[in-house]
Amino acid sequence: MYTAVELKSLQIKPRINDISLRILADYYAMFLHPFIFRYSIKSGKEKRDIELRFDKENFCHLVGLETIARNTVPYYKMYRYKGIGGWNSIYGDNSDGFVIDIPHLKSLNKKKFLNMKAKFVYFYLLSDLAVSPLSVEFKNQNVNPPTKIDCEIMFYSMVEGDNAIIHLGIKKDEKLGYYIPKTFFVEKVSDKCDDIYIAGQKEIETEVLNRIIML
Repeated sequence: MYTAVELKSLQIKPRINDISLRILADYYAMFLHPFIFRYSIKSGKEKRDIELRFDKENFCHLVGLETIARNTVPYYKMYRYKGIGGWNSIYGDNSDGFVIDIPHLKSLNKKKFLNMKAKFVYFYLLSDLAVSPLSVEFKNQNVNPPTKIDCEIMFYSMVEGDNAIIHLGIKKDEKLGYYIPKTFFVEKVSDKCDDIYIAGQKEIETEVLNRIIML
């Protein structure tokens, strides 16, 4: 089983049996959550600076925990699979000691888990994507078939030596005043022209200004 530090240094994706949900959360806590990522975004003549933060509340949604649990877990227990309640469940930091991990997710709904599996094994690349993204201005109507993805900007990167493109959709949270991650997923294609989430979108220039640690 890899540690979070070992996971970040991998050159090829890990096997699902070599990672755990806690290790992914540790990776997120070490390499994403502590930082403010600042970017300069240029689209045509328009240029603006944005801030992206990876709050703990976003983790469970990025790896699809709620999707796996939905319609299997009773509604009153869904708090264990989303937001900060889900984060705490990964570490057993709750009153009943309940812990979520990969075997538990498989037992809930194997088909849904397999649909989400790519999120787990490619998650080790997310911090690299955050510091060196390609990007498009994302519009749902430019995707065929239609999608319900809710984001303004889609970061993406082609996985070296693999037939895959990873994606991170971000959107400004008006209450928080900064951008947050809204979706993370993988398309098993090698050319962005074959990627339905990128091909029809407007490319934008993204310059990484800096990465500031929050003390």
